[in-house]
Amino acid sequence: MSYPSIKAIHERLNVSKAIAKQIRSVMDGSTDPVTVGTKASQHVKDCFVRPKDNILKLYAIDDLLGAQGVASCLYGGVKYCNRGDDYIPTVLYFPDDRRFRIDSYIHHLVSS
Repeated sequence: MSYPSIKAIHERLNVSKAIAKQIRSVMDGSTDPVTVGTKASQHVKDCFVRPKDNILKLYAIDDLLGAQGVASCLYGGVKYCNRGDDYIPTVLYFPDDRRFRIDSYIHHLVSS
């Protein structure tokens, strides 16, 4: 499976290279999302059944971005880190093909 590069994460999300490396390591599974920040571990505690790993990854990435929570799109079940502005690039997760992508939420809606 391919993931966005550290360079793409750094440049598109406007985060430091250290944060970009952490985000990439969460995406590719080399870092356990429950060990990153508090949102993923809290989500596990709040759920009756353990959530799917890619959803936990999105919660961990949300923490790293300092975003405002994981949201769902009405089209295609896409989940994304809500950065407070639909035009700002963020991390989107597509459950149908288990793919992470960096794009703005509004661009995803327009291209759907």
